[in-house]
Amino acid sequence: MEPDQTESSPLEPVAEIPAPKPPREPFWDYVDLVLVLGLVVLGLVVISIIAGLVVASDLHLQSDLTPLILPTNIAAYAVIYFALKLVLGSRYGRPVFRSLGWRPGNINLLAVALGGVVLAIALSLLGTALRTPKVKSPFENLGATPLSFGFLAFMAVVLAPIFEELFFRGFLQPLLSRTLGAAAGIVITAALFGGMHAPEYSWAWQYAFCVALAGIVFGYLRYRTKSLIPCTVMHGCFNAVSVIALAVAKWK
Repeated sequence: MEPDQTESSPLEPVAEIPAPKPPREPFWDYVDLVLVLGLVVLGLVVISIIAGLVVASDLHLQSDLTPLILPTNIAAYAVIYFALKLVLGSRYGRPVFRSLGWRPGNINLLAVALGGVVLAIALSLLGTALRTPKVKSPFENLGATPLSFGFLAFMAVVLAPIFEELFFRGFLQPLLSRTLGAAAGIVITAALFGGMHAPEYSWAWQYAFCVALAGIVFGYLRYRTKSLIPCTVMHGCFNAVSVIALAVAKWK
């Protein structure tokens, strides 16, 4: 009897199962960026409307908006977080902090903290060399009492670094780096970071430039360590130098 020709020979090659594609890093895309920015803009509009209603009902605030600076900034950080949480959670079922790089980095955080102090001093000297105009930041009007100054310090050293790094170095930079390369992603993110801070200093380009340089250092640290924690620590210590300088100027 002739062998069944339909049976496969043991010598015939077995079809290889294609290896699964590695997960895309980062897993979010530009649609998510548009959604997050849209939610942030919407949130900021709501904050502005509420702040306007509060000012309209308070004669003291109409002549001095200083008491609104802290609460509106904290509300803006909350908007950034919830925009990220809504988009990453609803579209991917992912948590915010872990997804955006909040993980231990293989680097000495004490050295990173010291680096933030050194960076702040170096950029202050650079600002002097660039003949940066003396511009009074709106935050300098805060901290009339030790308690209010404590709230200001907490926002500048803790809240601002966490939520600014979460958006810029955690969410935006990896997306730009995936498309344009690491160097371009770092530089473009840093430029936007510096531009965001420009209104605080009456759009003086020297301030924006120095903040952008700090953003490049934060971004490079994020890229090298693959973690958001080191650049957040450096950012906090960088801001702490300004807070200490402000305290010395107020109570010297």
